[in-house]
Amino acid sequence: MNIGMMCHSSLGGSVRIGTELSAELARRGHSVHLFTLGVPFGAWGTTAGVTPHPVPPHHLRPRHPSDLYVDWSTSESDAFLERLLHVIETDRLDVLHFHYAVPFAFLAARLKHTLGQASPGLVGTLHGTDVSIYGRDAEKGPLLSEALMRLDAVTTVSLSHARLSAEVFGLPHPPQVIPNFVDLDRFHPRRRRETSGPAGFRAGGEPGLDRPARIVHVSNLRPIKAIESVTLIFLGIRRRLEAELWLVGDGPDIAIAKSLLEENGYSSDLVLWGLCDDVAPVLASADLLLMPSHSESFCLAALEAMACGVPVLATNVGGLPEVVVDGETGSLFQLGDYSTAVDLAVGLLSDRQMHSRMSMAGRAHAEAFDVHKIVPAYERLYSTIRDLSSENRWSPTALKASAGSAEHPHRQALQPGTLHGT
Repeated sequence: MNIGMMCHSSLGGSVRIGTELSAELARRGHSVHLFTLGVPFGAWGTTAGVTPHPVPPHHLRPRHPSDLYVDWSTSESDAFLERLLHVIETDRLDVLHFHYAVPFAFLAARLKHTLGQASPGLVGTLHGTDVSIYGRDAEKGPLLSEALMRLDAVTTVSLSHARLSAEVFGLPHPPQVIPNFVDLDRFHPRRRRETSGPAGFRAGGEPGLDRPARIVHVSNLRPIKAIESVTLIFLGIRRRLEAELWLVGDGPDIAIAKSLLEENGYSSDLVLWGLCDDVAPVLASADLLLMPSHSESFCLAALEAMACGVPVLATNVGGLPEVVVDGETGSLFQLGDYSTAVDLAVGLLSDRQMHSRMSMAGRAHAEAFDVHKIVPAYERLYSTIRDLSSENRWSPTALKASAGSAEHPHRQALQPGTLHGT
């Protein structure tokens, strides 16, 4: 199949899934066109079969990878849409799939308005704050709802997020759930001595014997990831046992962690890994992943940690209970219940047999999310959409109609009342 993929270029789960899904589909023999505003962050590589289409951003100041840039200018949206239209015309895409609704749902709606029956099948995957924040926005929410109604299929990454999406957007049916996936060949347990790191990193050894316990947090360090909670929980753990806090990533709230640790006299226990193209060896060298997020649609970092044999301590919110099996592959606690989180962490890190059991159980559980098991679900969805509409899409009548409607409408910004659902 000829598949178009749209995603952001920043640091985050939706970008990881968009780029890695593109690469895996190409390895499975599909022709994939990857559309982004700028070059995507990360080491997803230049896989044979994936044609990148990074539309140069029009802003002058470079943006930080943790900045999820959604308020595109009119010129950026128009340039992106022009690129889409060109590739659709020249390569006749069967399916165009976006990851994260803002602004891609609006672009898909404009594309459908422009091309009509000649439009490729349109699929959207909802990932997190596109629902929990932008879906509830007084201005964007209703427009997103209308745009999603125009798609051929809407998916999301957990049952929890499917229910939330249906409620927030008023969808007639919950989105199809296709969970995030993990490459078990990349994310796997390994000897602790294999990893080198930044200043402050101490290789090798076992926690509690010849080195501190390693508590890792992986994210774009934005407010929703609750970096203050990460730090406060770590401080509670640190007062009871030797430990280090590893922060992998970068973002606006990193200063919170630095300040709190310095105020409490534990700044030397902070190890900053910064932006990592490959987090797998870092995760595999840690002892516990800490994710006290305010909200999570799935939590890819939790899945990848379990694949590396690292137990997860996380809040019982959103899709996390569908990823972390409480008491088996890690532990869940209620939002804001720091004392319970500290007790759970100390108990686990002090009991090597329990830690070993959770480590093995996490790896076994992650196998259910193997990339080779999940990606075929996307292929089946694409095939269904292609087969339902391909007979009409490239007919002379459809092409003539789309040519007649494509002169100006795709240049118009999406305004209230321009979408009418299908």
